[in-house]
Amino acid sequence: MVIGFSIAAPVGPIGVLCIRRSLADGVGMGFVSGLGAATADAAYGGVAAFGLTAISGFLLRQQFWLALIGGIFLCCLGVRTFFGKPDGQAAQAQANNLFTA
Repeated sequence: MVIGFSIAAPVGPIGVLCIRRSLADGVGMGFVSGLGAATADAAYGGVAAFGLTAISGFLLRQQFWLALIGGIFLCCLGVRTFFGKPDGQAAQAQANNLFTA
């Protein structure tokens, strides 16, 4: 079970987004963000697993635009997160974690 959980642990920008939303907006918002990410992963997995050539072909044809829009979105999200001021509760939780670790 430990190996399974460590493999399934979210890493990367989506994992950071889920963790940040959990700290800033509560466990429910973090959970919903994780469900959204899992739904997107499941959709792409379904395309790959079931060989939906029409959807796969469309995604391949629009690869440049999807990458461009996704990259701009991630950059905007990163800049907003970097320059955003955390609310008091999240900042306090981060401060407590720094002193207890």
